Amino acid sequence: MSTNWQGSERKSRAPISLTDTEPETITADPAMIIHAVPGAEPAAVAKAETPVVEDLHREAPLVSGRRSAAVLRKENVNDQLPPATGWQAFLRAVSFGLISPKVGAAELARRADLSAIQRVYSRPMQIMVAQPLGGVGKTMCSVGLGSTFGIHSGQQTLVWDNNEMMGTAGVRTNANDSTRTVWDLLNVLESFETVTARKGELSYYTRHQGNNQFSVLVADEDADRMKSIGADEFNRIHTVVSRFYDTIIVDTGNNTRSANWLASIEVTDQLVIPTTLKRNAVVSALRMIEQLESMSERTGNPHYKDLVSNAVVLVTQGGGAKVSAAEQAELRENLASAVRVLIDIPYDGALDTGSIIDRQLVGDPARRAFERASAEIAEGLLAIDRTTSTKTTNL
Repeated sequence: MSTNWQGSERKSRAPISLTDTEPETITADPAMIIHAVPGAEPAAVAKAETPVVEDLHREAPLVSGRRSAAVLRKENVNDQLPPATGWQAFLRAVSFGLISPKVGAAELARRADLSAIQRVYSRPMQIMVAQPLGGVGKTMCSVGLGSTFGIHSGQQTLVWDNNEMMGTAGVRTNANDSTRTVWDLLNVLESFETVTARKGELSYYTRHQGNNQFSVLVADEDADRMKSIGADEFNRIHTVVSRFYDTIIVDTGNNTRSANWLASIEVTDQLVIPTTLKRNAVVSALRMIEQLESMSERTGNPHYKDLVSNAVVLVTQGGGAKVSAAEQAELRENLASAVRVLIDIPYDGALDTGSIIDRQLVGDPARRAFERASAEIAEGLLAIDRTTSTKTTNL
């Protein structure tokens, strides 16, 4: 019996066989049993009673649930819970519940965003944070999204630093005395490509972020080691981590033609583009967008262009000289014409230290912005999951 687990392409979810040589046990289907007819030749019997095998899985359900589901969708616990913030919560508290005003619009919007983040999908989902220009907040956004999904989704979340050189996720997150990197994992990866591999063993090569409830797979500090991670190595690592994590957020480097960057875009479900509202940053983002659109045109594969049209742009607040309001509006318009949505991440000193980012130190405005961004990302993931599920069902 072999324990080698090769995995499969993410779009082909075939069941894993745990046996290599044992013959398949076939259970007779009563519908397939051919009864003997006296005086008839066996061949004639088979021809006369050729069974019609129905695909029960494709049969329409007895109860469709269309009407009942429409009623259930109208029931929303978020509308029924009492206010927890704002003057509404204060008034309810001081009146000992005798006065209970309706929940405010801002709190309702936040509850809706958190509900979106808590969605469960039919398979592990990958979010890719990409921008060719450095210094626009790729790692900061990756960590912000990782902590938001980790805390609010209740699922296993991984931030993976897939920089082709030396990434900064190891500097911007808590090491917890760990020195292990993705290169160390690659050296023992074969032991995780088995059916006996366990999450606890994989966790040894990641860095858990405590109360922020996500883990980090950091890039190695040696650039030569990181160069050894090409497309094949990325795909092997991706197959392994997809078995243990529900949401994988890939923080990328600056080279959009590197093998590991291109391997990542192939299996990405949602593209996130951080940028500042400065001309060089927006031009860099637009060039990456144009590259992806051209890749679809050249290959005939709509995947890359679809990632662009569904992309979420996070506008971070970079330092340096301020850009005029008119120029900012122009840059926003250029980005908005190519992607699905733009979301502003307000400046927060805890995000701009150049050291460890911990959500517990971040103020409410930036936290709320990452919640809004994560909810928009979740909407994109839901759309791609529905599309993929429909295609699989129709096969």
